[in-house]
Amino acid sequence: MLVPKTGSALVLAAMLAAAPAAPAAERLNQIPAPFQGLWMAELRQCQRGPSDESWLRIEAGRLSFYESSGPVLAVVARGRDEIAVITELSGEGSTWLQPLRLRLEGTGQRLAVETVGVEGVMGRVRCPGP
Repeated sequence: MLVPKTGSALVLAAMLAAAPAAPAAERLNQIPAPFQGLWMAELRQCQRGPSDESWLRIEAGRLSFYESSGPVLAVVARGRDEIAVITELSGEGSTWLQPLRLRLEGTGQRLAVETVGVEGVMGRVRCPGP
């Protein structure tokens, strides 16, 4: 889904407004620390590093996937466990804006990643870090 940069805040607000009743959305300057880290589909995949297709590294201002990465352009939080992000991803010779919804589950060791415009949610687990 391509999103004009000027409309990123509106898109993020709409993404969070579509979910059931929850705290008001708050615009942030970066991705909160509880979301940051290395995430994979299964814990056993964590040893494979960036060669695994489920690889996702979340930093304060950047998302890196298996075949694409880019800076975070906007972040909106609703509560402590849910954020919407617009990132400018580049990979395989292309660049595009990608809105995502990220939700921490349980004790914060599981992450649900919803790609806006794509049906379904990709679950990931936090990889142990140094």
